[in-house]
Amino acid sequence: MARVDLRNGAGRPALGTAARFSALWWAALLVSGGVMTTSRTAGAQQQTFHLDRLEVPGGPDDGLVLFRPATQEKPTFYAQLGLALAVDPLRTQNISNLGVVQNASAGNIITSQTSTYLSAGFELFDRLTLGGTFPVAWEQAGNQPVYPSFETSGATTSFSTTGPAVGDTRLDARYVVWRDADGSRAIGLQLSAFIPTGTTANFGSDGGVAWMPMITGEWTPRHWPTFVANIGFDFRPENVVNDPAGRNGAAQGLGIGNEWRWALGALLPIANDRFRLGLTVFGQTGLSDDHITGNTIFTKQNTPIEWDAEVRMKLPFKGLEKFFIGGSLGTRLTDGYGGPDLRVVALAGSYWAIEDTNPPSPDQRVRESIHESMKDTDGDGIPDDVDACPTEPEDHKNPDPLDGCPAPSDRDGDGIPDDVDKCPDQPEDKDGIQDQDGCPEDDADQDGIPDVKDACPREPGQPDPDPKKNGCPKFIHLEGSMIRVLQQVHFQTGSATILPDSFPMLGEIVSLLKATPDIKKMMIEGHTDNRGAAEMNLDLSKRRAAAVRMYLVEHGIAGDRLTSEGYGLTRPVASNDTDDGRAANRRVEFKILEQGGN
Repeated sequence: MARVDLRNGAGRPALGTAARFSALWWAALLVSGGVMTTSRTAGAQQQTFHLDRLEVPGGPDDGLVLFRPATQEKPTFYAQLGLALAVDPLRTQNISNLGVVQNASAGNIITSQTSTYLSAGFELFDRLTLGGTFPVAWEQAGNQPVYPSFETSGATTSFSTTGPAVGDTRLDARYVVWRDADGSRAIGLQLSAFIPTGTTANFGSDGGVAWMPMITGEWTPRHWPTFVANIGFDFRPENVVNDPAGRNGAAQGLGIGNEWRWALGALLPIANDRFRLGLTVFGQTGLSDDHITGNTIFTKQNTPIEWDAEVRMKLPFKGLEKFFIGGSLGTRLTDGYGGPDLRVVALAGSYWAIEDTNPPSPDQRVRESIHESMKDTDGDGIPDDVDACPTEPEDHKNPDPLDGCPAPSDRDGDGIPDDVDKCPDQPEDKDGIQDQDGCPEDDADQDGIPDVKDACPREPGQPDPDPKKNGCPKFIHLEGSMIRVLQQVHFQTGSATILPDSFPMLGEIVSLLKATPDIKKMMIEGHTDNRGAAEMNLDLSKRRAAAVRMYLVEHGIAGDRLTSEGYGLTRPVASNDTDDGRAANRRVEFKILEQGGN
C-alpha cells in the first residue's frame, strides 16, 4: 500500500485556525472523562457488550486496521466511509462452555453483521491527529442459545440477536512524538475515548466510557514496504453474558473487561503510490480475572486473532487525486469472540488541505523580493518585471494596453504603424484593396482609370462611355476563385495552336495577373468534347492548357504563378449530344489556387 509522506523538513504551518480545532477536540475528551466516572458502575448491569473488534483508523495515511504515526504536512481535513460484512462473529462456544448447551443450540449466536464506519477528523501541525469514528451494524442476524431446563435464570443472560446494533463512538487524539530526518521511522502516542452512544441489548455498546491508550510505530527500510506496529490497552467496562465466574453454580459464559490489543502489518506502495497493498494480523486478549468476569487472560473465548489483506487506490482523474477507494478481505485465526469466519470491507475517502486564516508574515528576504517584483519605474501601473517598456509609460492608444509600452508611431493616423507602413505620410484609404500596406490606391488595377471612375477597380479594362462598364474587361470577369471568360480560347482544329481572335481575351488575363499580385498561383485547365478517342482528347487538352500557360509566360507572367493540366472529355459541363453542348465542353478554365495579400 502506498506510503504517503509529504514532509520535507521545512517550517510547520502556522497555528491559527488549527489551534481552535485542537482545543475543541481536547474539550470533548475531557467531557467524556467526566461521563466515565458515572458510567462504569452500570457496566455489569447491561445485557451485552460491544462485539465488533475492528477499529477502523480512518486517516488518509492509515491502513484499514493499522493506525500509523504519519500526518500530512499542511493542516488537513479528512473523511472516510467503510462498509463491512462480518460472517459468524459470535459462536455459541464463546458464551457457554457446556456441551449440553452447545449440542442443543445453533453453532453461531450472531451469524452476520453488515456495518458502516464513518470516520472524519483533522491533521494539524504535521504532528497531531484529532478524529472520530461512528460504527453502526445496520443489519444483524443470529440464533438464540438453547439452555437446559435445570439452568437457573440467574445463570443465563437474555439478549437480542437482531439489528440495527449501534456502536460506541470512538474519539482519537494522536500525536507523532518522534520521526527521523528522512521520515522512514516514526513513533506516535494516541488516546482513544469510546463514548457510549450504542445499543446495549444487542451487542452494540459497552454501556459506559472506555479508554484506549496506544503506542504506534513504523519503519520503512530502503526498497521495502512500511512495517507498522500498534500496541495498546482497552480499559473497558466489565460486562458478562451468562455466568463466567460461576457465581450461580458451574462457570459457563463470557466475561468482558480490560484488554490488551495489538496489530502488526506491512504496507507496500505500487506505481508511485497510486496503489497500496497491505497485510495485517491483529488481536487481543483479556486482562481481567475476578468474581464478575472470571478469568479472561489468554483464554480461548477472550483471545480473538484475525488476518486482513487490503488494497487502496488513488483515483486517476484530474482534480480527484486526493480521493481514494479500497477494500479488504480477512478471517479469524482463533475462535475468540468477535473474530468472524469472514470479514469483507469496502471503503472510500478523501482529504483536503485547510487554508489558515492567520498565516505568519513572510521573512525579510521574501518581503524584499515581493517589493522588488512590484517596482514600477515609469509609473504606468504595470510592474517592471512584466513591463516590456519599463521606462516608457503605457498609453491608452496602444492596441495592446497590457504590454507596458506606448503606442507605436503612426504619422498618417491610418492605424498602421510607421515601421510597417509603406506610405507613412499618406493614410490608407481602406477601400478593401491592399488595405494592409498603408498606401492609398488611386488606380488599384493600373489600367489608367482612377478608382473613383473605375466600375471594376480590381480588374484592368478599357475606357467605356457607359459608367457601368468604364474600366471593366470585355472578355473576363473575376468571380471569387475563378476567372470567368466571356469568350473561349480558340485553337486550330485538332491542334494546340491558339487562334489570334483569342489574343485580346488572353491579354486581359495578363493585365489582371500583373495588376493583382495577390493571385499567387493559378491553374489552367484544358477540356474537350467526346468526339474522337479518349486518349487523343486527353493529350490534346493537356497540350492546349500548356500552350495557354506558355502564352501568359511569354507576355510577362512569372512561370511559378502558373500551372496547367488537361482532363480530356472526363469533366463535361453540358451534354455532348448537341452542338451547343459540345462547344461548351471544349473550353479552357482559369482557377485561382492560392491568393493572399502582400
